[in-house]
Amino acid sequence: MTNTLEVITRQKLSLDGEWSFTLDPEKKYKVDEIISASSLAKINVPGSWEEQGFGKPSKHNPIGAWKKLREYEGTAWYVKDVFISKEMKDQSLKLVISGVRWMTKVWINGRFVGEGESLLSDHVLEVSDFTKVGESNQFVICVNNEMNYPLHDSHIHSYHTATNWGGITGGVYLEAMPEISIHDVKMYPRLENRYIDLEVHLKNSHLLDKDSDLSVQVFSKNQKLVCDITSPIEDDQIHMNIPLWDDVIYWDDQNPYLYQLSASIIRSKTEMIDQQVRTLGIREIKAEGKQLLLNNEPKFLRGYVDCCIFPQTGYPSWNKQDYVSQFKTVKSYGFNHVRLHGWTPPKPFWEAADEEGMLVQTELPHWSNLYHHREVEPEKDVHEFLTRELYRAIESLNEHPSFVLLALGNELVGPQGHEALNKQVELCRSLDSTRLYTDNTGFGRLPAHDREGDFFIPSLNAHPPLTNNYAGTPNTSEDYNVVTMQSDKPILAHEHGQFTMYVRPQEAEKYTGILRPHWLNTTMATLEKKGQLSRIDEYIEASGTLQARAYKENIERARRTSGLAGIQLLDIRDFPGQGHATTGILDAFWDNKGTITPEKFRAFNDEVVILMRSMNRTHYAGEKLRVTVDVSNFSNDFFKESELIWELKANQQLLKSGIITVSEIIPGTVSSLAILEVETPSNVSESLNLSVKLVGTKRVIENDWEFWTYKRPTLHKDASRIWSDVPVLKNSLYGAKYQGKIGFQGFSYKEEKNIDLAISDHLSTELLQFLLDGGKAWIIAEEGNQFDEVKTRFLPIFWNYIWFPAQIGTTMGMIIHDHPSLKNFPHDGRSNWNWFYLVDRATAMNLETVPQVKPIVEVIDNHNRGKHLAYSFETKVGEGSLYVTTFNILNNLKRPEVEFLLHDTTHYLLSDEFNPTSNLTVGELLGLFKLKGKW
Repeated sequence: MTNTLEVITRQKLSLDGEWSFTLDPEKKYKVDEIISASSLAKINVPGSWEEQGFGKPSKHNPIGAWKKLREYEGTAWYVKDVFISKEMKDQSLKLVISGVRWMTKVWINGRFVGEGESLLSDHVLEVSDFTKVGESNQFVICVNNEMNYPLHDSHIHSYHTATNWGGITGGVYLEAMPEISIHDVKMYPRLENRYIDLEVHLKNSHLLDKDSDLSVQVFSKNQKLVCDITSPIEDDQIHMNIPLWDDVIYWDDQNPYLYQLSASIIRSKTEMIDQQVRTLGIREIKAEGKQLLLNNEPKFLRGYVDCCIFPQTGYPSWNKQDYVSQFKTVKSYGFNHVRLHGWTPPKPFWEAADEEGMLVQTELPHWSNLYHHREVEPEKDVHEFLTRELYRAIESLNEHPSFVLLALGNELVGPQGHEALNKQVELCRSLDSTRLYTDNTGFGRLPAHDREGDFFIPSLNAHPPLTNNYAGTPNTSEDYNVVTMQSDKPILAHEHGQFTMYVRPQEAEKYTGILRPHWLNTTMATLEKKGQLSRIDEYIEASGTLQARAYKENIERARRTSGLAGIQLLDIRDFPGQGHATTGILDAFWDNKGTITPEKFRAFNDEVVILMRSMNRTHYAGEKLRVTVDVSNFSNDFFKESELIWELKANQQLLKSGIITVSEIIPGTVSSLAILEVETPSNVSESLNLSVKLVGTKRVIENDWEFWTYKRPTLHKDASRIWSDVPVLKNSLYGAKYQGKIGFQGFSYKEEKNIDLAISDHLSTELLQFLLDGGKAWIIAEEGNQFDEVKTRFLPIFWNYIWFPAQIGTTMGMIIHDHPSLKNFPHDGRSNWNWFYLVDRATAMNLETVPQVKPIVEVIDNHNRGKHLAYSFETKVGEGSLYVTTFNILNNLKRPEVEFLLHDTTHYLLSDEFNPTSNLTVGELLGLFKLKGKW
């Protein structure tokens, strides 16, 4: 053996290229009929059936999914004559079929060879006994892509993602192996014992001479020999411990260092009989308490969910560069982890993940309700198939250090788990103890009791006592500790986020393959009918701004949580099905939507993140801003003698700053660095920005947050000329009149001479008359008092309206138009946390019947529905002027922003600036409000 890696490759014969082909929708053909057929079509391997013109257009018109130009589910036949040269004589031949969904049968020279079934690994068949060397051989492959088991929703199957594709998408080849050969090489790094546990399985070792050895060499990236060890060959199974060398470099997400391991059969000390080369990443993943340790260092998994989305083809790519590009993109946003939702990708994915340093959780192709009821045994054939897939996954992925976690499927269990899955977890551990396993992703309750798992993945916003309403608030002292405290094992956040933004029709031109974004058809028709096409770019920008702000708080909320080991964001990309979920900051093609830069996103999604805890984001002017600055440190940096530099600015002008010395920050912790108390400027309403910078010797970490101050309200000098029938306002609008009916005495009309402004929470007969006669009125609309109200949340709609129409909030943020009524209220024209208590759980009014009325604060409805919604507007009614808000003012009095808006609005309404330009008839007004009569 030499000191440089010399790869002796086995002979391979590619069978890619043109094959004779036919679909068999009625399953009527026999193999002899296919062999003798003279009029078969032609198809190329690799590739899907649909993208090569096979299949038919579907009459299905999905409302919230993409659609293939052609579709086919069923059986198809491939036929090819293959010449096998005499060079392959006396060798063992195996046929490898890659990228098949998902059942195959093979005949060679008219004889049945065998069949394959895997969705996650190659279909491999021994064919030596069926082939003839030096001659042409006829290969027939029958592929069926129908569902043999009830696993329709796993993403490798679902029409919403992988589109029920069919074909051979990875290729076909023959591999020749010596009679005496290396069948398999398995590597298990044991860092605690400082060796690599190596298992090598041979074939026909009994034919070797007694002085034959297995030689194992390990080479560094620069081809330097770092380890050379031999073992005598005594039988077909060899077990070796390879000691780690002194300057060994461990593989991790920051430094994905890869060695090459060569295992060779050496006969008579000189002749190499066979060789296998494996990529070797030396790493150890383990769970210790609530932490995940990679090479004994705590890691926070900053993950996203990959849902098997390939917008041009519908099937997983076999191009490694595609995955390299993906991983470089996600790393630029701070991610180091990916969860594969219900699928296991082909080998090029894993090669790219190894090289780029991604920590990957793979899953069986499984999303079903077969394990929901603990007392019910799962269907035997399904469970046995999944068990076979489990063996294949662990065996085929052994080489890849990026494979660190495995879940048995998506959302499989009820609160208490299932014993059948517990046994599968135990099986996983027995097969490979260098990875971590869990019973399922997403379901089951904590404490886990007898559920088996090295870690668990609950949905933090759907695990009692929390709900989706907790996903983000202005209170940045909140975290998810109430969930993580229920477990003594690592917890990952299941499908975190799921905040949406407006659909982007400009993406349609990117679809040049077999798929089309069919969800746009109904959406665009709706928006065109409603005259909203010209405003789509504005809706995209405004909703994207809210989405980014929601993700920042939601992810920081997770990073503030002690005992949380990571998150799995759903998703960094849009999801093309299940109603079409625009949850991504990237589109389905991995392109940025222009709403947030990688640098801004990484500020709250990196291995070190500065955090801020404060009960309130809004204050009265002159109050102290009290903030705790924390840091989530999952780097290997202790930040010894670092500096924390902070600045508080208003309108880019520095108000206060400071420098605090930080002695040390322990890795793997969420630590408090400082408590800041800063007096805010008095007597001014403004937006403040707190920026914090942690300056260490190795790196600089930055983050920032917005706060708002509001002038304390002052009573209007003419408060006695304000009338209201809303008693809860008495303590806020002090001095106003709160008695009687306005404009009536008994049954008779009475002219109101001493009232300049009327405030109510509903439209009454009296208020209507007051308006018609020239009065000014403000309706602080309470829920239930209007027609066609739409309930909203501050956060954007979860997932989408088509899939979850009954959720509380079904809108996507707001646009605050320039208007004199808000000139003193600090805002940037978009949803921000100072609006939270004003609009969360508020109702929006639908102005579609009165298009002449323009919103002051406009609500962006979800694009599926496209209503014209508003939180506030103004209009003339008769001789009078009406101002309407649906803000949650009455339920949130005494909050600084609410009190300020209440009083500042009354000042505006009593001024000459209140002069609406639109008009409503009485009938139009009565179409908006439920009139409450005198009785």
